[in-house]
Amino acid sequence: MASVHEAPATHSDLDALAAALAERLHLGNGSPWMNTAETAEYLRVSVRWLRQHLHQVPHSKVEGRLFFSRTELDAWLAERRRS
Repeated sequence: MASVHEAPATHSDLDALAAALAERLHLGNGSPWMNTAETAEYLRVSVRWLRQHLHQVPHSKVEGRLFFSRTELDAWLAERRRS
């Protein structure tokens, strides 16, 4: 929350923030599917960990290539959430 002593955000500040959020949320490419490297980054794990735990992580395999759905990953993480 901004204090009363901070300068208001400029349009360039807001544009930079919007661009950073879009990149973080992967809105730039418009695809709900991620490759292995993108998924590892999304889950904040190593690619090695991800490959070792494929039997647990929801994914699709097409012609030897792995694809991961953000929606399925979010649901999978929510199922394993601890209170």
